[in-house]
Amino acid sequence: VIDGDAVTPVETPYPPSMIKTAIYMTVANLIGQAPVRGHVKLDAPLITQANAKEYYFPDSPF
Repeated sequence: VIDGDAVTPVETPYPPSMIKTAIYMTVANLIGQAPVRGHVKLDAPLITQANAKEYYFPDSPF
């Protein structure tokens, strides 16, 4: 994205912490604390070539 790749002109981040919501909901459903129905929508910014430098961390393992 940062280099203006035509195949991948935009991206959205997917930090490992996003799975936390799914794990909590799954555990709650499995142990019966709460019925789990519906959809969960988590906000994520759209990364474009114009703002890609804000999201670029060269030392990140992800």
